[in-house]
Amino acid sequence: MEKIRSFVAIPLGSDIISRIEKIHKELKNLPADVKWVRPNSIHLTLKFLGAIDEKAIDSIARAIQNGMKGYEPWSVAVKNVGTFPSLRNPRVVWIGIEDKTAQIAPLQNRIEKELSFLGFNEEKRKFSPHLTLGRVKSPRGKKDLINYLIDERERAFGEINIHRVVLFKSDLKPSGAVYTVLREFNLEG
Repeated sequence: MEKIRSFVAIPLGSDIISRIEKIHKELKNLPADVKWVRPNSIHLTLKFLGAIDEKAIDSIARAIQNGMKGYEPWSVAVKNVGTFPSLRNPRVVWIGIEDKTAQIAPLQNRIEKELSFLGFNEEKRKFSPHLTLGRVKSPRGKKDLINYLIDERERAFGEINIHRVVLFKSDLKPSGAVYTVLREFNLEG
């Protein structure tokens, strides 16, 4: 049976992707040693599943749907840029998600809980909704990156209308990961 590298995420709209493309070009011009994520591959990850059996897709789909019950579509702001674990020690460059309705973390938690019943380990770290722009590979150009991010830290990118959750397949290629939709689920309340 084929193993499928997979994850659960909320996809972005084309308007947000085009705004991310602008900052992506600016960041790529910096001398920082960062592996940048292609803008059309950026998504809001809810749960990384790792390698799954193809035959498990149906039960995973049911778990995701159970976790989504009772949620209706809503919007979140896409704003601010920063780094994990800290600005002085950047490892991951991100764009923030501001959810004034405070629904995204409970949704993620419910999906994670449902998936744990299938044997997936629950994440120990607190969920911090973000869009990953890139991963820092070395200290080269770190100061330029930090200065840029300080200047741009309050940048606004618009809103994501959260109305669906997707189970993605991830194929790792030399040119970067390629994502394929395995299942798509709409929030219906």
